[in-house]
Amino acid sequence: MVARMARAEVFAPDEVAVAHVMNRVVRRCYLLGNDPVSGKNYDNRKVMI
Repeated sequence: MVARMARAEVFAPDEVAVAHVMNRVVRRCYLLGNDPVSGKNYDNRKVMI
């Protein structure tokens, strides 16, 4: 089995990278946006990410 390269080795510091972030996490809790079950809005978390 080949070891995976560290992210610091994969991405150059001066390069712009695009990342895909999932909207839901463990137990189907919403990370960002409107949660249709609880009715809460979690857009304030975008600042942290």
